[in-house]
Amino acid sequence: MSTTPPPPERDQQPLARSYSSGTAPSAEGVPIAPAYLPPATGKPKGSKKLGLIALVVSLIAVGGGSIIAFIAGMQSASLAPYADGGQQMDPTTLPPEVQQAAVVFGILTIVAFVVYAVFGLWGFIQGIVAAVKNRGRGWAIGAIALSLLGGIVVGSALAAGAAIGVPA
Repeated sequence: MSTTPPPPERDQQPLARSYSSGTAPSAEGVPIAPAYLPPATGKPKGSKKLGLIALVVSLIAVGGGSIIAFIAGMQSASLAPYADGGQQMDPTTLPPEVQQAAVVFGILTIVAFVVYAVFGLWGFIQGIVAAVKNRGRGWAIGAIALSLLGGIVVGSALAAGAAIGVPA
């Protein structure tokens, strides 16, 4: 006696069966993989504030550093008459007001690049976090780019201040 059921008639539909694995076997008896369904996440999408804050901080870094660097460049212009064709200056021969201008130039230059470094690093790191978490990714990419290229802007502001401040 045979244990296999007789083949269904052509016009007859096979009986529906319940499968515990969630996959139905194919005609050959091999299970068919279910269609891909993306995982449902219960977490709502975060706000874009993280990326926006990163961009604002990067703008503060570049803007503040550039303004201070420009003022420092203007201070360096008072040293130009004492420069002898690229030779080193002797600070003891400079008048006291020029020595004071040199000190102010040095301090302002350091402050400009420290302001840029601190706020630029903050904007860079926060921009990376925002881009990874998809919380204002466009703003975050702008913040990262601005933080990376802002040093060129700050250095150019220092040079522009020096060029503008030199008497003709």
